[in-house]
Amino acid sequence: MAQPRGKVERGPLVAGLELGADRVRAVVGHRETGALRVSGIAQAPLRAGALAAGLVLDREAVGKAIASVLANASSRDRPARVVAAIDGDDVRTFHVATTFERDAVGQPITAGEVARATAEARAEAERTAREAALNDPALRGIPAVQLRDDVAGLAVDGRALADVVGFQGRFVEVRTDVSLAPLVLASAATAALDVATPRGSVTSGAYALGRLLAASGVAEGAVLRLGPDVTAVAIIRGARVVATRAFGLGRDALLARADASPGGAEVWARCVVAPIPALEGPLPARWHVVGVPDELVALPRALGDALAAQRGGDVDVAPLRPAVAARVFAADPLHADDLVAAAAASLAAEAI
Repeated sequence: MAQPRGKVERGPLVAGLELGADRVRAVVGHRETGALRVSGIAQAPLRAGALAAGLVLDREAVGKAIASVLANASSRDRPARVVAAIDGDDVRTFHVATTFERDAVGQPITAGEVARATAEARAEAERTAREAALNDPALRGIPAVQLRDDVAGLAVDGRALADVVGFQGRFVEVRTDVSLAPLVLASAATAALDVATPRGSVTSGAYALGRLLAASGVAEGAVLRLGPDVTAVAIIRGARVVATRAFGLGRDALLARADASPGGAEVWARCVVAPIPALEGPLPARWHVVGVPDELVALPRALGDALAAQRGGDVDVAPLRPAVAARVFAADPLHADDLVAAAAASLAAEAI
């Protein structure tokens, strides 16, 4: 049923968190006509060593920081759902497209048909992710658990649609993304969340940020976030996240080595552009970068050189501007560093 003219669709209050090595960030808001309307932003510092490479080492300290930022960002109301984003070497996202052939080609697609297809696609994506994790050398022998599964899009006969109900066609495609992490990492993050809220789930920060940009109109490209201890990358192709990577070399180590090791930028860039097993074809030419301080301006230059050498052509490596995240609206300006938390909140709100 169509919305009455002038009526704004408004979802429940939700929160997104970024659990970083130096601080916890929170963005609180609600879904409003297909976008995230931000109502609060907060951050709280973490003591050194409380969290490293996505692994919560001090549950009490991180839990208190989460409780603090949620209280400061959400004012009186408590979020109905909370999604926390982490990045670490062994956090994985798997991207599965499941296609269903319809018998009733000439009949409109119903909501029940979409629900059944989505449920089957999620089950298939979970099986695919578990099998892939078993064959991953880094995860072999390490218990891994599912963090989240998200429906990233639907298509009818190859045409991507926001809502396929009422359309006709032979083939319905459900695109599902599944995030996995080692049990020790996932359980530690969940335990810290439980200190502050029982409504939380955990996802990959690289995936969430890439998903936000893809939903905001970035059809082809990559987004890279340089954290204190981790570099995280998401590759977008065809307006969908198709691969992610995170490795344990971040801003703090690079700043410490900048004077002693002039070639550190080139080493870091080679890590970024190293082949990603799940990615077919070349890396994209356009990159959005966030978290790089002025002292490390050599990093994006080295990345551009490495990409140009690999692709054999021009590339564009530029700072990520908050305006690129067109699915997020806020009364107060968002900083680029807030976008991972905003992306997690968008997943919680089902706005992307």
